[in-house]
Amino acid sequence: MKLQFGDNFKRLRKQKGITQEQIAEMLSVSCQSVSRWELGVCYPDFELLPIIASCFGVTIDSLLSNDKISKEKDKELFLNKLDTLDWRDVEQLNLAKEYCHKYPADPQYKWHLVNIASNQILIGNDKNGEIYKILKDNAEKLLDTQYRDWAIERMVVACSEEDLENWLDLCPYTSTFNRRGCIVSRYIQHTSTVDKQYIHQGLENLEKFSNQLDRRFPDCFGSAKKSEYHYKILNVIESFGNGTEVPDGWKLFYAYKQLVLSACLFDMGKYEEGWNHFDSAINKYKYIFDSTDKWLDLGGELFANLRVNKQWTIAVNENGEEYELFGISYLSFYDIDFLYRFLNDMRWAWFNSVRETDKYKNAIKWAEEKIKAEQKA
Repeated sequence: MKLQFGDNFKRLRKQKGITQEQIAEMLSVSCQSVSRWELGVCYPDFELLPIIASCFGVTIDSLLSNDKISKEKDKELFLNKLDTLDWRDVEQLNLAKEYCHKYPADPQYKWHLVNIASNQILIGNDKNGEIYKILKDNAEKLLDTQYRDWAIERMVVACSEEDLENWLDLCPYTSTFNRRGCIVSRYIQHTSTVDKQYIHQGLENLEKFSNQLDRRFPDCFGSAKKSEYHYKILNVIESFGNGTEVPDGWKLFYAYKQLVLSACLFDMGKYEEGWNHFDSAINKYKYIFDSTDKWLDLGGELFANLRVNKQWTIAVNENGEEYELFGISYLSFYDIDFLYRFLNDMRWAWFNSVRETDKYKNAIKWAEEKIKAEQKA
């Protein structure tokens, strides 16, 4: 087994904040000897090893043999010990602290320590704030590692109110791991905040559904395949309502998908069905853009009875409390300019067979007049 004394000695000395001169004096050796040990030129006398290990608070074995093989064996031993302890047992915390001290450069031990410390806080074992300090210090050290997302999520769950915004600001605004998901995880852990959990669960559903429904289906699959996809999407949106009417908040999602579906149907030669969806979509656009309502219904319990503004930037609960929708991509089809550009876009060749009809031209004319009216307002 390869000895790693020199590297370990230097690492442990720096970890303790001791200079070469100071450790040389403690061990009654020359500073030159200490330097040669750290360079791996030579080793100390065997009799000195217990004293050195005691100075650093480690075993002789760990002082000498922290090579890859011994580290893997020690990690296996750590995990086995961890499995024998109840997750609520503070001994788990002590074990993780011991190994973090022993292997300060291995982020996996810090990951375990952060997880254990957050659990200890959540079950009320942090009476004097010492565990919170351990949690925060080690979570910060994980921000530049592959465990970054987990560290942030654990901090959001267990951190103080004063630190909450700082940790939320580290969350990405997209992807499966996101700011909203972290907030939901926090409130799930606290029964006293069940109302907040309900609201943020609704907001998370709202943000995730909207982003998913905004996805485009590739044209290369052809109009028939794309029409099947859009029928399914329309069914999903319809399910948000009471079975007879799409909620106002989702109407433009629905209308945009209907326009795409109508283009598919026109390309397939299904004109009657295509016009039905086209007319329905334009009527929904007119309904929403002519409406003076500030808030639009979303469909009840699935979205925590929230309502949303027309721009889809703010949601409001039943008590009038407002929440920023920070997890939603820009919804272009909520601009009347988008409808005008969409209908005039020649890249949508599936509309070509109906572009010269009065019905199609009237839809473009309405959008154009609406844009001019908004510019004057």
